[in-house]
Amino acid sequence: MFDQRFFKITLAVLLFHAGLLYLIQSGLARKLTEAVVAPEIIARIIPLEPPKQEAPPEPPKPKPKQETPPKQVKVTTPKPTPPKPTPTPQPVADLPPTPNAPEAPPAPPAPPAPAEPAPAPVSAAPRAVGIGEIQCTPPQPKYPSQSRRMGETGKTVVRLTTDESGKVTKTSVVSSSGSSRLDQAAVDAVQAMRCKPYMDNGRAVAVTAQQPIGFELN
Repeated sequence: MFDQRFFKITLAVLLFHAGLLYLIQSGLARKLTEAVVAPEIIARIIPLEPPKQEAPPEPPKPKPKQETPPKQVKVTTPKPTPPKPTPTPQPVADLPPTPNAPEAPPAPPAPPAPAEPAPAPVSAAPRAVGIGEIQCTPPQPKYPSQSRRMGETGKTVVRLTTDESGKVTKTSVVSSSGSSRLDQAAVDAVQAMRCKPYMDNGRAVAVTAQQPIGFELN
């Protein structure tokens, strides 16, 4: 036998599916879906109003100064004072000297002032020293060409004098080589020397020394 209950259920299911399909095709289902979706929330940022600045307090009004009445000054005229009488000096009787009064001792004589030290004697002539005691550049004599050709040789001793700055100020031939040309070449070489000041007890002084110069042919 055919079950009527089963038939009713099947018919109801078919009708439900048919109605659902109709709703989908007709757009009703989309409207229902949009109705179910929650509405969009729009947030707007409202700017805050700046705080109202309070007006600065009014400065206190200066109090009016109370004018003080000027003080009354009394002018008094000074009374003239009578001049005082000048006292008359009374004569003083001279008293005789007391025989027992001790006499004051005489003041001792002042000690003599110390004598100033005598200045150091300044020597007129420069001090003679060895040529090794003064620092000078070595002499570089030029051999005269004529003396070479003539075969002149010899040794010349030249005396030199330096001042406080070390400069050679004076030269003279002490011992000749026998040739005036060689002697002049030796003097020229000594005058071209450069020396340092000679110090004596921390003081620069002028000195004199002797510089020998030899001329030899190789």
